[in-house]
Amino acid sequence: MLKLTHDNFLKARDYIFIHSDDINRAWFIYNFEDKNTDKFMKVLSKYQYENGGFGGLFYEFDYQGPCLKSTEIAIKYIFALKEKPSAYHPVIQNMMKYILERYHPEIGNWGDVAEPEVNDGVYCCWTRYRGDAITPIENEDERIKLYDANEKVCFAAFVAYYSELVPDELYLDIVKYPIQHILRYWDINSPIYNKNIFDDGTPYNFEYFQWFVPCLKDKKIANKLTSILCQNPTAFMELDYTKSDNDYVHLPCDAINSPDNIIYSTVKKLVDDSLEYRIKQQSDDGRWPLGWSFGEDDGLCKLQVLYEAYLTLGMLVKLERFGRIEK
Repeated sequence: MLKLTHDNFLKARDYIFIHSDDINRAWFIYNFEDKNTDKFMKVLSKYQYENGGFGGLFYEFDYQGPCLKSTEIAIKYIFALKEKPSAYHPVIQNMMKYILERYHPEIGNWGDVAEPEVNDGVYCCWTRYRGDAITPIENEDERIKLYDANEKVCFAAFVAYYSELVPDELYLDIVKYPIQHILRYWDINSPIYNKNIFDDGTPYNFEYFQWFVPCLKDKKIANKLTSILCQNPTAFMELDYTKSDNDYVHLPCDAINSPDNIIYSTVKKLVDDSLEYRIKQQSDDGRWPLGWSFGEDDGLCKLQVLYEAYLTLGMLVKLERFGRIEK
């Protein structure tokens, strides 16, 4: 089994500490030095605004104010902690308030994850603010059919995990749409199974659903949803690993974050093989490069440096979880 050498681990660590920010340094320390949840949460709390939202955690725009996109990244950190904060931790309570205030029951989902001010600064074109005009969907079945998990179902996952903070009726409304969408349109045995979801091959909904399903308190339905997501997972994975050298693609190991992932046992060999490929992509300076460019503008170049440091740390954490770093 190929492992990252200790020397290459140190190169990656040095790259992260030179080119990254406080939250990434704190995340490195948490994962590789002390596993101190309270210490990490204190650093994370510095990125939380008074309204409960987070800013400055996303590196595809330079907007630092609170937004759902940076709040998504905060959720990602919290879910990756070995010891989760209590529902009554002030960071969690303020996050929940922010998230619930931005839920739109008339569509069964959240709106734009960016804020209008994003477009006033430097941003990658695919992460701009697109407008938050919410058109109500009167029919519940239509809301279920049109459910968009990309970037948004993580908020439903947060609601599910910390459900004691949410009124029962609102909780059931929020989780109903992703649950029913998977049951109706992803299950090959459903009479309204939508094959186009798999023909399209876009990985985002599939990967975000992996945040949501394990957070459900009802393990019977969670197991049912897991079995559905395992029916055809490679439809959302790039199996020609060489394409990742110069293009934005999702390899099996990009979709699966740890051996505890609900999909891992179904695609274990593909994940393990693609991890080896990713290990070999490390640059001499220690980072894992994107293989493509945000753009030539100075602002975009600065964002890409931050993003690649974040990406490099993500690779180290993943390799550690899979036992792929030499000790």
